[in-house]
Amino acid sequence: MRYYETLYIVNPNLENEALDITMGEIGTELEKSKSKIINHRVWGKKRLAYQIENQKYGSFILLQFEGGEQDQMNEFNTWMKLNNSVLRHMTVALDEKPEVYVEVVKEKPVEKEAPKDTVEETPANEAVVETTSEETETQSDVTEEESTEETETTEDVFDESSEADTEEKEAE
Repeated sequence: MRYYETLYIVNPNLENEALDITMGEIGTELEKSKSKIINHRVWGKKRLAYQIENQKYGSFILLQFEGGEQDQMNEFNTWMKLNNSVLRHMTVALDEKPEVYVEVVKEKPVEKEAPKDTVEETPANEAVVETTSEETETQSDVTEEESTEETETTEDVFDESSEADTEEKEAE
């Protein structure tokens, strides 16, 4: 047996139910040709490179299957061409068996409620953050003194470097 992959594009305006019906019809047609479906999944709606039957978008569906004889495959391709739901399709032979696609469903993380102890601690923390006006004045005085000292140190360094530059210029 050979393995095949068919990518087909259907009308993007099909509802989920109509899309499932179309996929079911294609699956039934493959079973008639004694083929076994390995993967049949929807890739989603995508913009087409050019309009096909006045459609700018199309729903892409990938079908991987184990095929029968060549006559049966030709019959399947003819049926796909005549199907009104299918805008375009392409079937290619695969070198090896494709892996079975398993859809992983991600579970939403359950948010835990905050314990009551945490809520009660918050007001206590806010009380610690508050400072008296005397402490604030003391802190601002210390900050002003530090900035004044930094300014004086910077001026001293600037004066020393200016004197050195002046002496070098005079020496020249």
